[in-house]
Formats: sequence, structure tokens, C-alpha cells
Amino acid sequence: MKKELPVSANAKNVVSRLQEAGYETYIVGGAIRDMLMGRTPKDFDISTAATPEEIRQVFGRRSARIIGKRFRLAHVYCGGELFEVATFRRAPGKNDQTSGEEGNLIVSDNVFGTSFEDAARRDFTVNALFYDPGKREIKDFTGQGLGDIERGIVRAIGDPGLRFEEDPVRLLRALKLVGQYDFSLDSATENALFSKLPLFELASPSRRALELEKILQSGYGDRQLEAFHDYGLLSLFLPRLDQVWEKETGRRAMSLLFERNCRMEEGFFRNSLSLAVAVIALPFVEAALGRAAGTLWSPGDGADETVEQIVGTLFQPQNLMVRVREAACRILALLPLMEMRDSRMERRIFSSRSYGHARELAFILAAVDKKDPGELERLWPEIPPERGSRNRRSRGRRSR
Repeated sequence: MKKELPVSANAKNVVSRLQEAGYETYIVGGAIRDMLMGRTPKDFDISTAATPEEIRQVFGRRSARIIGKRFRLAHVYCGGELFEVATFRRAPGKNDQTSGEEGNLIVSDNVFGTSFEDAARRDFTVNALFYDPGKREIKDFTGQGLGDIERGIVRAIGDPGLRFEEDPVRLLRALKLVGQYDFSLDSATENALFSKLPLFELASPSRRALELEKILQSGYGDRQLEAFHDYGLLSLFLPRLDQVWEKETGRRAMSLLFERNCRMEEGFFRNSLSLAVAVIALPFVEAALGRAAGTLWSPGDGADETVEQIVGTLFQPQNLMVRVREAACRILALLPLMEMRDSRMERRIFSSRSYGHARELAFILAAVDKKDPGELERLWPEIPPERGSRNRRSRGRRSR
């Protein structure tokens, strides 16, 4: 299929340099799906016939770095952008899979192959499209990817049960597509997903934690978590959230996350993982401290310890980075101080490095609780007075 897609100039450059060196190369996966749906891809992944060592030879050691063990690929820097460039793979053999209880779980995925074999070993048809930006040509090796995007279908490639056994993280990724794009699972994929859900616990903790970070940082995490709940995955992924999903605490957490996502998409505030964590944790802190929804607690009397306990356990068994948890705790600790509107606390509030995040959380609360944000604008300016004056003094010292 011939079609012009809005690929970035740097991505085109990486593809063309590998092609000029004699290696078949394409932009692959989710970026093609997003562009066909009129969305802007968050990044461009590239697949090529070149091995990681050959990729590094093309771009040089300073611009290309080989990473990974289970799945070796190259990180290529071009024009200030970072691209993941992977070598075409084929389906691994039995020596690359575990035996016994884990069955077909892939533990090594470094068996190189052709572009056709690479498409055949991918997870879903909508993720198996290859694009040559020079020829403006889309290759749909499965013969179903383009049609499934048009109809909004998530279809596993080949045997759905085997695909989930090979990599249980695919259970989560299937439902991320359902939530993000309002897609539907085809019947065979849906039946296999329900039967293979217990395998999710075999996925590595590091990969599960990475997926959690991606969900919270996205602009559609609330919809993805809803899909997880609808299909029974949330009880394995975030059991504490699943337990209160239908209760006031769960509903409020998702309302706050939805509002945060809307404000982020509209450009009111930057993407922040720690803010997303604080947004979801806030209703749990309110409940633990015996406060009604929308009623903040008073500082002191063990409140900070409760905040730390909630943030530290809410997302288990997934492990958030310590610095993210600590930042979320600082955001939540500032919020009741801002609510007090005590002029004696202004210096402490304005000087906190979490002030901007806490201010944004206050605006999210105001929107969800349908309060006039005008007073917030007056009391808590986007640029704190003390921070602004300190920055001016710092610039003065540097100029001298």
C-alpha cells in the first residue's frame, strides 16, 4: 500500500542511512498504527536486517549504543532524538523458551530473521505494519493489520494462547490498546486472554513496573485501567485499586486521573509521573485519615506517615522508583498547607521544589469538585514570588 505518512526527518535519516549501507530497514509498530489513525506517535521504532554490531558500524560508537540482554538492540542518536533500532527476529526455538510450569515463556529473543518472520512473531496485527518512508510504502505482512485498524480490532498474530504464553506482558498490552483506542478484542484473542490471565504473574517485575510508569504518564491511563478492571487484569496488576474500583475512593481516583490527563493534553501542565501517583493516592489518603471526599486533612498527627504508607503500598506488587514515591509524598504534604491559606506558611510553600506540582493538584481538585479556580490563581501564582526574586538575584550574580 502506497501512502505518505508524517515521519520525522530524523527518523527518515536513520532509515535511509541503513538502507544506503545495504540493509533492508523500516519504521515499525505502533507509530504506523498511530499515524494511520491521525495521531502523533510518541516515538518511531525502527527494524532492520543489520545486526546490532552492524548498526553501530553504520552510525559510529558515539551515536549508537548496543543495549539489552533478553532482546539486544541499538540506541541510535540522530539530530537530538533517540531511536530504538532492532534487528529483524524470527520466532524463537525451544532452546529460547522455558519448560515445565512456564511452558512457552520466551527467555531469550535474539534469533535474527527476515522482515516477514519479524512481522509473524509480533504480538498483534495492528502492531505488525512496516513502513518504508523513502518509497512511501506500507507492508502488511499479516494481511490483516490495515483492516483491523480500520475496524478497531485487537487480533493476536497466529495462536492467541501461544502469544500470551510466550510473553504474559502481552495480556496487558492487548488491554492497553482496548482502553487507549476504544478497540475490541476479536473472539479468539478475547477467549485466550481470559484463559491465560493467571500467567501475568510470570512477567518480570521490572517490565511490569515499566508498563505501570507508561500508563501513568500517558494521557489515557484512566481508560486503560478501566479496561484492565473490565477484563479482570487489574486485580493482578493493582489489586488495592481494584478492590475499591466501584467505591467512592476508586471512582474519585479515576475522576482525578481523568482531569489530570485532560489538563495535560490541553497543555496546562507538563507530564509528571509523580503527580499522577499523587493524584491516584489522594482519595486513599483522605479515606485513611477519615476525611470525606474532597475534604483535606490537617497537617501533623501522623498525616505525613499515612501519606508515605499509602504511596508506598498502593501500587504494589509493582515497584515505583523511590524518587517518584518521595516526590508524590511531597506533593501530597503541601496540599493541606496550601488549603490552610496561612500567610505564615507561604515561604515554606513557595520555596518547595514540589510547589508547581502541588499547585496543579489543587487545580485538578477544584475542577473535579466544580469549584471556582479564581481564588487559587490569586493565592498561588504559577511563578512563586520568592522563587522569581531568587532567580533574578542568581542571574545577577552570574552576570557579574
